[in-house]
Amino acid sequence: MGILFVSTSAVAQRSFDLNNASKYFDIKVTVAKCDDSTCSGEAKFEFYKKGGAKPYQTIETEDTYLEFGEKGVPKVNRTVGYDEQSVVNVDDYNFDGMEDVAICDGTNGSYNMPSYGIYLSSRSAGKFVYSPAFSQLGAHLGMLTVNKRQKTLETFDKSGCCWHITERYRVVNNRPVKFYEMVEDATIEDETKVKVTTKTLVGGKWKTTVKYVKR
Repeated sequence: MGILFVSTSAVAQRSFDLNNASKYFDIKVTVAKCDDSTCSGEAKFEFYKKGGAKPYQTIETEDTYLEFGEKGVPKVNRTVGYDEQSVVNVDDYNFDGMEDVAICDGTNGSYNMPSYGIYLSSRSAGKFVYSPAFSQLGAHLGMLTVNKRQKTLETFDKSGCCWHITERYRVVNNRPVKFYEMVEDATIEDETKVKVTTKTLVGGKWKTTVKYVKR
């Protein structure tokens, strides 16, 4: 089944069934305020086993941001640069073989982009558990990128048109640890090239290289 609109009210609170976010669970999200293209404000995310009638976990947020995609349904598991962001992203963020969930908790990212609280799946707790460390990676310019093959996470930020930073993380002891940073700086006055500074963590120490490339 796809994503189905299930209710609305006079105060513009709306609820949606997100049935295609995961192979293993469904999500019902209820948001306080909606117009024709977005929803925002307080939100409740209820998690159900596939086809289940009773939620096994409920996560509430003081704010969220939900964009509608085609046919007026919420965007899920979709990130396109800073043009398209989802209210929910399901992925394995700590590479333990279990699905985790990133829930939009407002527009606290760079340039007022959507930000995400990341909840890791816990076998011992039998539910998703909020991770402050991973959630820090969910407050950049767009949702973080997961490289399944290399088992790394990547974030991106910028300042204006001409200063960009890319950071990459490995997961160590269930926490993200930065091992790579690249800064592209085209703000140097009268400079005809872009200064590219790369830092790589090698043997516990940062190795820095600088090069210049044509604009």
